Amino acid sequence: MITCMGVHVHLAVREDRVSRAAWREIYKKARRVAKQWTPRPLSLAWRHIGAVRVAQYALDIDATDGLSLVGDAETLTTGESFVFPATFDHPTFRRNRAGAQATSDDDVLVAVARRNDPQVAPPVRWRDLLGAKTQGLPYHVLLVALGLLVENSLPGTAVVYGDISLRDGEQAQRGVASILGENLELPVVVDGARLRQRLAASMNADALDRAIRELGPPDPHHDAILGDLLGCLRSSPDARVRHELEHVVRSCPDRKLLGTGTRLLLQRLVEAIRSNMVRLELREQVEQWGAARTREALAQGTLKIGMRLTSTAWDAIEAAELDELAFLCGAICMDTTGWEVHQAVRAMLENRALRRA
Repeated sequence: MITCMGVHVHLAVREDRVSRAAWREIYKKARRVAKQWTPRPLSLAWRHIGAVRVAQYALDIDATDGLSLVGDAETLTTGESFVFPATFDHPTFRRNRAGAQATSDDDVLVAVARRNDPQVAPPVRWRDLLGAKTQGLPYHVLLVALGLLVENSLPGTAVVYGDISLRDGEQAQRGVASILGENLELPVVVDGARLRQRLAASMNADALDRAIRELGPPDPHHDAILGDLLGCLRSSPDARVRHELEHVVRSCPDRKLLGTGTRLLLQRLVEAIRSNMVRLELREQVEQWGAARTREALAQGTLKIGMRLTSTAWDAIEAAELDELAFLCGAICMDTTGWEVHQAVRAMLENRALRRA
């Protein structure tokens, strides 16, 4: 999977053919898969830092209404928030797709294939679960795996689709097998022959070809070319810095593992932060405020610049002494309108090892 913006995972389910008991069993398996997945997923939760309420990324993915999934704990990268609902009472299941009253044997795949055809109304009403953007980040494959599990559990009643490559499907298949011990079929949308067979009886040739282009996997040759191109781009110094800032720095245990360009950028940032501390007399200000008020100021600062941290980072901040809190105040006072600075400052707040860069 090429990392890019706008990468979606959808899951269409005909809930009229799914009993609550059947969904409970599916949810139990989905929860087991998500809990044991590698890399571990992150969820979105809330935390109070004194009187300030902040959003944080946490390892506990159990929410009151299902599984909350927003990123992974290995790279600390996050996309949009997904909820895999525990019951049909979740609002996700109340979002309806237009369609006629379905008969019991209607295939939801056909309805999905016809969803963008203005001349043919979808013959089936279905609920669209998931549907947000993973941006191709590591938790993308987990979302595909959960969709794969539902599709295999509810053949003809559920289908996972979106920006899914054959490689995504195979990784998801292997991941589910390693956790549940079940060998599931690949998502139908990555198997051209099965996809064509399922749709052929309900669509004319032109509509069938169009649906396969829209739903099917990308051309493997095209995917390989893009992969080679991405590899070449990432081998350049500037591209390596960007890649490390986006995927590596926040959780890297030793800055010596980073590229030279990234280390230099972080060194310059540390120097700028220390200059901020002196210029703004932050150590003296923190001394007057005390730790509790300083932590509130840090929380307000993250809200102001739109920076969400993990629960681990907040745990460390709440245990930090005044010298470290003054440094973090210096970091949060940086101008983070530039992408590189924003990423580097977030890394400083997340990763204590970088503060000694």
